Amino acid sequence: MNLLIVKEEILGSAHEQAKQILSDARKEANRISKEAEKKLEEFREKSDAAAKKAIETIKRQEIAAGELESKKMLLETKKQAIDAAFAEARKSIESLDDKKRGAMLKKLLEKTQKEIDIAAVYCSKKDAKFFSGINTISMEMTGGFIAENKEKTIRVDCSFDSLLQLVRDNEMQNLNNMLFA
Repeated sequence: MNLLIVKEEILGSAHEQAKQILSDARKEANRISKEAEKKLEEFREKSDAAAKKAIETIKRQEIAAGELESKKMLLETKKQAIDAAFAEARKSIESLDDKKRGAMLKKLLEKTQKEIDIAAVYCSKKDAKFFSGINTISMEMTGGFIAENKEKTIRVDCSFDSLLQLVRDNEMQNLNNMLFA
């Protein structure tokens, strides 16, 4: 009989230990599950924050790119307007009647003669008639002239294209202010 009681006690004890081990295992599994859920929630929050941050960064970049493109388009439009104004000025100069053209060239020549002793003038065939008494050499140009000294060491460019470019370079800021202020 003793053996039966001992057997029963051992089985009962083993059963109790098994219940306790199972209970402890369930508690541990529950704790691990809760900890995993907590970590998952933290990860979700971090992911959401990172995603929001990335979205904001992309938004700012897109807005900046849009503003830059807008500025580029505005600058291009302004450049086209200035180009058109200078093209119109060039047409006006090209279409000057002989009297006005001759008077303009005479003033430019007088100013140039104060700077250098003119030996030759490069000019368009159309303008050669305005330089009597000076050696003229015909070349392709809109108008005006390029004066050269006897030694051919000094040249003064009074071609209309160069003068227009000089005005454009020197007055670009003023033109922008006048046209687009």
